[in-house]
Amino acid sequence: MSFNMQFLQNKIIKGTLILTVAGFITRFLGFFYRIFLADRLGASLLGTYQLIFPVYGIAFTIYGAGIQTAISQIIASSCAVSDKVPRNDQGNACPTARRILAYGLGISLCLSLTLLTLIQNFAGTIATYLLLEPSCTPYLRILSLLFPFCGVSACLNGYYYGLQNAKVPAMTQIVEQFSRLGFVFLILCLYPMPPKQGCIVAVWGLVVGEVVSNLYVICQFIHHQKIPVKKPGSSIRPFRRDRLFRRLLSVSITLTGTKLVVSILNSTEAVFIPAALRMYGYSASDALALYGILTGMVLPFLLFPSSITNSIAVMLLPAVADSQAMGQQKQVKRYVTTSTLYCLLIGFLFTIFFLLFGNLIGELCFHNQTAGSFLRILSWLCPFLYLSTTLNSIINGLGKNRQTFLITVVSQSIKLCSLVFCVPRFGIYAYLIGILASQIIMTILSCLCLRQYFKRDSSQSIERI
Repeated sequence: MSFNMQFLQNKIIKGTLILTVAGFITRFLGFFYRIFLADRLGASLLGTYQLIFPVYGIAFTIYGAGIQTAISQIIASSCAVSDKVPRNDQGNACPTARRILAYGLGISLCLSLTLLTLIQNFAGTIATYLLLEPSCTPYLRILSLLFPFCGVSACLNGYYYGLQNAKVPAMTQIVEQFSRLGFVFLILCLYPMPPKQGCIVAVWGLVVGEVVSNLYVICQFIHHQKIPVKKPGSSIRPFRRDRLFRRLLSVSITLTGTKLVVSILNSTEAVFIPAALRMYGYSASDALALYGILTGMVLPFLLFPSSITNSIAVMLLPAVADSQAMGQQKQVKRYVTTSTLYCLLIGFLFTIFFLLFGNLIGELCFHNQTAGSFLRILSWLCPFLYLSTTLNSIINGLGKNRQTFLITVVSQSIKLCSLVFCVPRFGIYAYLIGILASQIIMTILSCLCLRQYFKRDSSQSIERI
């Protein structure tokens, strides 16, 4: 048992480091890519280009995000083996994993092809009445072509996350980023063209990046299936196929519903913030300026350290599901307490950093005192933001997906209520307080859901580290 626990812990640490490095690389490249696009397209077309991403985000939520997490969770729990048979990193010792992947691919492809067909037929309506920008119509039609490829990649990445192998998903992110940027740089540098055509090239870059990364992850999967298995998993728990499919479908629907509600509530916030500020007394331009400072300057700074905690959350979900399936409650408790301590440590360190240097960051980076003031106020968000992300991932790993749905809805509703009822009377600072209250409530509810794992076991003596 000690070997298996150490094996799992080492994979979590290694996977977290790999995903964190990949996240930093892709964000760094994306930063310079935005500068390049702004120079080639101009502010107006860059804004038009950005308008297609809410559609992309909602579509991915439907055909990929929930299914990926469900595959990861169910593979980790269904392929739990006894301590005497270490799990093969590629999943060859667990045919159940490949069956789960096949079901997930079938669901994802059906949904992605349906959405592709709908957007191809109704792109004009979506662009005109939802995005309020008819010129987005051709961009939406091009964007929809990547849906099936993105769905396949999401399922395969979920497969590897379930096996606690982060190397392939991390490399898939990097391959996608390099392919997209390389394609756009090559075309726009070798063939000068008007900004509108350059915008079309940028959208095609999204498709090319997704296709190339999809081919990469498929090749990796095929290669790994050829690796011989030293010890077949004779202790694998049997699952009926219909039961496995129903379980995957149920978990996917719950997770997708949670993510979809969050996307819709976030979109509603984006619409209401400028309107609520205008009701308070700001002019239209001042309201948009405050919204831009908050979302374009302050929140990206606060969220940058979350690359670390997000990587921890991704690796913890399958690890917790694995330990739960094998009945290792002490190991689950260790995951909960250890990750809580690390997230709180990271959160409080960045809280102190933003409290001390928030005004300086606002002046040096944005030449804006308001941004520095917002950074200092929202610095208290860091420990709750980083911790709640990790705890929600652990709750999903335990199979309590409905609890995460309810926690998310309650938290988002608090933030939305503060926006609708408080901001028109008290201004932008009421919304900042609402964000803090929402995140604190989410963290408290997550801790209550996991309260049994925070209790000291009085029947056992304290273990030596």
